[in-house]
Amino acid sequence: MKNRSFSLVSACLAYLCLIIPAGAQPTTGVGVAVRDYVLSILEDHPALGQARAELDATRAMARSQTQPLYNPEIEFEYEDAASETKGVGVTQTLDLSGKRSARSGLAAADTTTAEARFDILRKALLAEILTTLSNYQKAAEALQVSQQRVRLDQEFLAIAQRRRESGDLPQSELLTARLALAEAQAAASAASIDFSRAEQSLQALAGPLQAVPPPLVGIPAKALPSLAAVAMAELPEIRLAAANTVAAQSGIRVAKRNRIPDPTVGLRFGEEREVSPLGSMESATLFGVRLSIPIPVRNTFSAEVDAAHAGLIAAEQGYQEIHRKVEARLAATLRRYQTASEAWQSWAGQGADPLESQRVLLQRLWDAGEISAVDYIIQLNQTFATETAGIELKGRLWATWFEWLDASAFIDEWMENIQ
Repeated sequence: MKNRSFSLVSACLAYLCLIIPAGAQPTTGVGVAVRDYVLSILEDHPALGQARAELDATRAMARSQTQPLYNPEIEFEYEDAASETKGVGVTQTLDLSGKRSARSGLAAADTTTAEARFDILRKALLAEILTTLSNYQKAAEALQVSQQRVRLDQEFLAIAQRRRESGDLPQSELLTARLALAEAQAAASAASIDFSRAEQSLQALAGPLQAVPPPLVGIPAKALPSLAAVAMAELPEIRLAAANTVAAQSGIRVAKRNRIPDPTVGLRFGEEREVSPLGSMESATLFGVRLSIPIPVRNTFSAEVDAAHAGLIAAEQGYQEIHRKVEARLAATLRRYQTASEAWQSWAGQGADPLESQRVLLQRLWDAGEISAVDYIIQLNQTFATETAGIELKGRLWATWFEWLDASAFIDEWMENIQ
């Protein structure tokens, strides 16, 4: 009988993967419902709307930088003194140094930077939604398991009390049953708090939950991903760092162009009338040309050029730093996912009968008096600990997968391939 009891424990330990319905095999089909649910949250999220508006503002500002820098000015003049003078003139400041072209280049780089920032925020938000959904599902499953444990421990305590009253159960074993129920209730309370936190996190992203979110089923991928499949230059973090460098280079060109004064030319037409000594009215047509050029004597604007050069050095160093961080993140997230995947496959590959069958068998052995109350409690709690560990392991598998998708920027591609 003792060997049979220990065989039950071994069988329970071997079973970890059945947090999905009994008989269901792990698949990569997450489900279109999950994709539609996540994308609906993403598109309606205020953070994405804010980022999209900021991107539109940057693009509009870039269009403004392609326009001419200076508008013409028209001047009217009238003077009534010894003579009456009337005139009209037009002046225009000329961009002979190429300021407009330099600013257009800087604006284009700023647009690329804003687009990269938008892509980073979008994929990070998408990964956050998926991770939060996974955590919600994990917390819900853990709560369900803890509640089932409380229910079974309550039933066991009721039976133990009846047996104690009839003299078939020692007082110590009844006390063990009560302690087991208290422990189960404490675990259920903790699971309820964890579920509340997970629900709060999901509501913060999705708003009030009108229905139960669709579940993540199966496993993330059949084959392990590879770093070789990642195009480093196409990652939004790298594109952002590269765009910052280009923007810094464009900033130098702008600073240099700003040092060159822009001349202003003008034309003036008019008429002057005065009374001659003989009393007759005489008039003369006036025509004038004006040219003005600022003299950069008091401020040569060289400090702005020096600042732009320093900004370029900072941007180049920032690119190197980002490149290192991205490489490290890719390698680390891939290792974490591989570790979680290997652990999951190891447990799932062992195979076992459903845990519920183990609990039914334990109940039969207890009813038949083949195991003591202490053995029943220990082995029953072991089945719940095993099931809870399976839930944690599955949740960790999804969490590390979403970290990898975020780091590698494959998250949109993965979402599109959901069937």
